[in-house]
Amino acid sequence: MERVIIVGAGKIGFHLAKALSVSGYDVAIIEQDKDRGAQVAESLEIKVFYGNGTNLGILQDAGTAGVSYFVAVTGSDADNIVACQIAKENFHVPQTIARVIDPGNEKLFRMLGIDAVISTTALAAKTIQNVLPSNGLRLTSIFDKGDVELAEVELSTTAPVVGHLVSEITLPGECLLIAILRNDEISFPRGKTLLEPNDTIFALTKRTATQALRKNLLG
Repeated sequence: MERVIIVGAGKIGFHLAKALSVSGYDVAIIEQDKDRGAQVAESLEIKVFYGNGTNLGILQDAGTAGVSYFVAVTGSDADNIVACQIAKENFHVPQTIARVIDPGNEKLFRMLGIDAVISTTALAAKTIQNVLPSNGLRLTSIFDKGDVELAEVELSTTAPVVGHLVSEITLPGECLLIAILRNDEISFPRGKTLLEPNDTIFALTKRTATQALRKNLLG
């Protein structure tokens, strides 16, 4: 049975672990948040190791040596790339896979030896583009201008906008909400759309306004 270690028990890590377990892989997860880790361990009945996936001791305890695949899907580009580098250089893992948040870092990930890179922003952009009406809109051409990005924000249970309608929230002037990912389904926000915990919000935003957008949504 091939073994896989996943760093990060968020939405991506959870669903990946679930799919791999069903497919017959021996899966273990490394997660910093003990509450989140306990939920995943109980739900999936897999081993969860608590700590930072960039910590050599944690990786050793999790049995990184001898795994077939090492996947880092935390919300930090820096943590993902460092974890994969340690897995490759210290434990000689044959296949490392990393999630990249900022598409601008994808080339760097590949240059530093990551075997496969998952760009969630690029995937989301492609998904949204595919389901939008065929009216000539090309998201990729918008991004090519350089000062616009597709921001991805996951709402926590304590986010101040949770429980409010889209029409009730305040956004920076250079931001436009374009999609909501909820339970693996994409929908398009309207004024009467109610925001719920764990919604992932996608917005087109000027790079200079991204931080303000996150602050408005997350507090």
